[in-house]
Amino acid sequence: MTSEVMVGRTAPGHPPVMYKLALPLVALVAFTIYTLLVATEHGLWALVPLHMVGGWPTQVFIDLVLALSGFLALAVPDARRRGIDVRPFVVATVLLGSIGMLAYIVRRQLGESWRPASA
Repeated sequence: MTSEVMVGRTAPGHPPVMYKLALPLVALVAFTIYTLLVATEHGLWALVPLHMVGGWPTQVFIDLVLALSGFLALAVPDARRRGIDVRPFVVATVLLGSIGMLAYIVRRQLGESWRPASA
């Protein structure tokens, strides 16, 4: 196997698919592990009182909601155009936040590596 086959074919001047997949995949795994550790140590509802006091915790929460809403507004039509079933990623993003978003990005990059090379 050549390295070109192993990393996926791309257009000249573009990074190989595996390089484009590595960062979101590492972020997904690392952030999921961190989230599980925090949820195990502090419980699932420990963050709710933080957002009730106002100030920075509330601002960060609102920022997260706005960012993920923007992501979903872009991801839904993108997924439809690529033939990806977006429903699991929408549910995961609503329930798990950035984990759902990162999972979609990984799935999207995997879809690029499965495309046949154009002649």
